[in-house]
Amino acid sequence: MAVGGVDVHGRVVAAELYFPEGLRWRDGALWFTDQYGGTVCRIGGGYEVVARMPGRPGGLGWTKDGTLLVVAMERRSVLSVAPGGALTLYADLSHLLPAYANDMLVDPQGRAYVGNYGFDVEHGEAEALTRIARVDPDRSTHVEPPELMFPNGTVLVDGGRTMVIAETFGDRLTELTVAPDGGLSDPRTLLELPKGSGPDGIAVDRAGRVWVACAFSSRAIAVTRAGEIDAEIEVPGEGVYCPEIGGPNGTTLYLGIASLDEEYAARTPTGRIEAYDL
Repeated sequence: MAVGGVDVHGRVVAAELYFPEGLRWRDGALWFTDQYGGTVCRIGGGYEVVARMPGRPGGLGWTKDGTLLVVAMERRSVLSVAPGGALTLYADLSHLLPAYANDMLVDPQGRAYVGNYGFDVEHGEAEALTRIARVDPDRSTHVEPPELMFPNGTVLVDGGRTMVIAETFGDRLTELTVAPDGGLSDPRTLLELPKGSGPDGIAVDRAGRVWVACAFSSRAIAVTRAGEIDAEIEVPGEGVYCPEIGGPNGTTLYLGIASLDEEYAARTPTGRIEAYDL
């Protein structure tokens, strides 16, 4: 079900996936990772596996010269993907990240911002704040000062001067100021969500709204720059993990959907990607 000017008839563009994440639109194609499938994929003229990676691929991005980067979640690293799918270490972040790496934003200058869990979610470790790692184009690595609760999906707004990031276990969207050198500061809340919403991936549409996948509450919402919700898509009983805006006219919303039970999702390819017309 969808409200707020969104086509209610979602269509499936990819099926039999395990856990689609990291959706990105580039060069007329939809790119994504299937985390438990261990693949980086592309849907253009057809479905293509671009690379295979053990240890759970996470977020995607591209350097200024067009090199594809992918987060190696368990290695807490960023890898580059060569034509043909060969993987090479781009940046080791294991000394900066206390737990699994996760999503990633690569900005127009080629700086990669990498979020992380902050604590061992899978073994019941107590929740803890963490920081974003930044990889500059010269591959130097840095850690940003703001402390966040499970920093996840990330986008730039206001011409790149502001970053909006989803704090998954903080149940909020947070804004950060981006300095000319890429540094982050001045965290402030854009939107507080109901406890247990689990904001995950995010994307920005042509109207400037931030679309947020609320993983644990089975919906995606559109949030204005004033912090108001003005559109919503519900997928009852399933996890909505990542949105992306793309399509030929930039008016298609793609959603990565999988089971709310990640252990089940890890062994059963019932995940999919749906498309909605905005």
